[in-house]
Order: sequence, then C-alpha cells, then structure tokens
Amino acid sequence: MRKPSIFRDANQQLRRPFRLVWNDTDRRPRFPIRLVAAFVLFVVLAGAGNQFRPTLLAGDSPLIRTINMIGRQLPNAVGLTLAVVIAAFVLDRRRLTDLGLQVDRGWWHGLAGGTVLGVGITLLAVSVGLVVGYYEFAGVASIPSILVWLLLAVGGAVFQLIFVIPEELFVRGYLITNIIEGFEGIQQMPRWVAAGIGIVAASGVFYMTHAAGKGLMVGLQMGGLSLLLGLGYVLSGDLSVPIGIHFGFNFAGVLAGTNAQQASLFEITSQTTVQDSLALPLESVVVRLLGAVIGIGLVVAWYYSVRGRLRVASLMTRPTLRWKSADDASDT
Repeated sequence: MRKPSIFRDANQQLRRPFRLVWNDTDRRPRFPIRLVAAFVLFVVLAGAGNQFRPTLLAGDSPLIRTINMIGRQLPNAVGLTLAVVIAAFVLDRRRLTDLGLQVDRGWWHGLAGGTVLGVGITLLAVSVGLVVGYYEFAGVASIPSILVWLLLAVGGAVFQLIFVIPEELFVRGYLITNIIEGFEGIQQMPRWVAAGIGIVAASGVFYMTHAAGKGLMVGLQMGGLSLLLGLGYVLSGDLSVPIGIHFGFNFAGVLAGTNAQQASLFEITSQTTVQDSLALPLESVVVRLLGAVIGIGLVVAWYYSVRGRLRVASLMTRPTLRWKSADDASDT
C-alpha cells in the first residue's frame, strides 16, 4: 500500500485543493485551466510569429509579391497551429481528430458545401452593392496571361488557407470543443446550451481579434459570421464546414476585387469604407451579416433534412484521450 503524500491521501485519492485544478479521472488539468493555458500559448506563439515576417524573394512582379505575401503569413500560421497542437497533446491529452479533423469523404463534402455557402454570402453583398450603388464597377483587372493568373489564384487561395485553417482549428476546433465538453459534466445543463455558450464565446474571440487589427465594423462582421461558422461546426462535428465557409467568404472577395490582391479579376471601388485596405462600406457589412443569417437558415435546414432532427455532434462530448488508447493497447 502506498503511503500518503502531499498530493494524495491514504486511499490514494487526490487531496481536495488539487482537485480544483486536476481531473484525476482524465489525468489532465480541468477545463478552465486548459482554456487559460491554451490562450497563453495562442498569445505567445502566434504573437511571436507576427514578429517574424520574412521577404522570401526580391522583386516586384505579381508572382513574387504573391509568394512574399504567403511567406509573411506563414510564421503566424505556424505559431497558431503549434499552439493548438501543444494544447491538444499536452494539456488536453487528446488526439487532433477530436477537433473536427476526422477526414473522410463526408469531411470533403462539408468543405465543398461550406465553400459554396461562403462564396454565396460575399457575392450577395457585391451584387447588391452594384445594384444599390454602394459599390462601383471600375473595370476588369489587367491579367498578364491565363497561366500567370492561375498561378496567382492558387497563390491567393494558399494565402487564405494558411490563416483560415489555423484560425478555425483554434477558435472552432479547440475552443468550442473544450467548452462543450467542459459543460457536459454539469447536471441539468442541456447540450444545446453548452453548444450555444461555445459558439458565442468563439464569436467573441473572433470579434476581438479582428476588431483589434481592422476596426469595429470588421470585427462585427466577422463576429456575426462566426455564429454561422460555429453552428456549422457544432452540427456537423467537422472542421471542414467552417473552414469552407470562411475560405469561400474571403477568397470570393479576392476574386471579385473587394479585397484586392494579385489574383483579383475585377476592380471594385466604394466611396466610403470601414477599412482602408478593403472596399468594405458599412452597407456591405450589413448585407454580409444578413447573408450569414440566411446561411444559418440553410445550414439548419440541411442538417434537419439529412438527420430528421438537429443535434450537437456527439464526438464533441467524448474526448479520445491518448493515454487511454495507450492503456488499451498495452492490455491487448
């Protein structure tokens, strides 16, 4: 029989003060501790990545500018991804597949469907803007050749993906999953309430991170869109749905010219804008938010028609703890 210690009593039960921070059953820190530590990792590693923005190639051609644009974003993407990986493996002691990354055929279907929905929201705002007048069509962008444009488009898509995927992995995959799982143990709390808390909390994080760098209205736009992203994740259990919506939303703006880059096909202008680097008037923000509301309706209708009812994906409440897998393997 083991002797009592600072951490455990004579029955080898964890002493009361330590139970507040350590879940002895799961062999990992408790949910609030994990969230706080994950945010610290996010701030430190993503912040460190932001401090390193290398210029990979010298020159000023469209292709070189696109390559350098990707190169400057990579350190931040690596830092944020590393924060999630460390948090998942060390703090949560779970597998990454728990964070919506169980990639199968359905996962790719979710990515495609999400992308179409995201593109639709942006094109709705652009189309309404051209009709109503808060956008002006300034012409077709100058394209050197089809081959060069294809390379620029691929580069532009890669640029969007290298910050969309880490953002979704942290804000939707890590935060929402942990919040739903953390509240699952509270009696009398319906799973939908826990999911709602997770979606709203993730939207708040999205609002703050975008408003801090791009202003209030951009923060409100992305915070509102985040409700759609969170709902898509909670209903599907796949990170592919919010990744697709987020990517389609952004990349359609690139191609349409409201977020002008080297791959833009058109030149769109506006007399007023809520951010200097974007053709993003206030009216466009409002229409995008209305588009997100329509998107929420479409997502809800889709999963209701497919499943016959709406439910939170069960995978979010049952973590795949790595130490359990190791114990099971050693017993066989």
